Amino acid sequence: KQWYQRRVRGSLTTELQAVSNLNNNANGGSNSVPHLQSPSNGSMAENNAVFAVLEALLGGTQDEKSAALVESLNLLKEDNSINEENSYDLLSAIMSCTEEDDTELVSKALKVLNKFLVYQADYMAPHCEEVVTKIVRAKCPMQHADSESLHQLLVMVYKTEAILNLIVPMLQHETYPVLLSVINLLYSTLKQNTPESQPLLESRLAALCAAVCPQCSHVETNVRKQSIFCLVELLLIFGTEKVDAMLEALTVSQKKLVYLYYNRHQRNVR
Repeated sequence: KQWYQRRVRGSLTTELQAVSNLNNNANGGSNSVPHLQSPSNGSMAENNAVFAVLEALLGGTQDEKSAALVESLNLLKEDNSINEENSYDLLSAIMSCTEEDDTELVSKALKVLNKFLVYQADYMAPHCEEVVTKIVRAKCPMQHADSESLHQLLVMVYKTEAILNLIVPMLQHETYPVLLSVINLLYSTLKQNTPESQPLLESRLAALCAAVCPQCSHVETNVRKQSIFCLVELLLIFGTEKVDAMLEALTVSQKKLVYLYYNRHQRNVR
């Protein structure tokens, strides 16, 4: 079997719809895709394929691991290859590749995790802390579009409360570059705010502002910028009356910058 024969393609819109369909299926919705089936007694070929991928991911050369990541995409598309028994093993092996020094391999592993979130949302649901932590600690940040797609999928699969429970403490203790990944995930979480998640966000508003405001003085420009944008999102969600008093930790110039972007957004939506 040639490991580079097939590629999984799909826009972010398609991926988000796939996760939505999986969630609908779990709730008995009509717009659902079939649940993955456990392998039957006659599926030894598929089991051998999973074994070969695990073997390469856990002990192969860099080239073998790279090829195994590609093959794992094929397995994700086959209804009878991955089941409740082996899904965590495959997930764990893929996540182990995010700790490699080879940045190309790490980037590929993150892209595979993206697809895992799409096709294995049900199986990934119990592993929020491990998955989120591995992704934000990955040694090779992806391109912005890939990172944004992955963060949006994380929020859809694990929901706002679980994400916030993990990242608010990390905002206070992590250093760059992990800190930047955490802030980017927070920004994606805020951008996906819904009427259902807004009360939860409001209950964490003071803690979020207290964690984000100090990062506006960080030595890294990207950390400062994304922190400012997170505060702008909080202003857009909750309004100036609720948020302004929680921005006292900012300097005068930082607060001006927050309101510059807030007012720009308000002008653009008129």
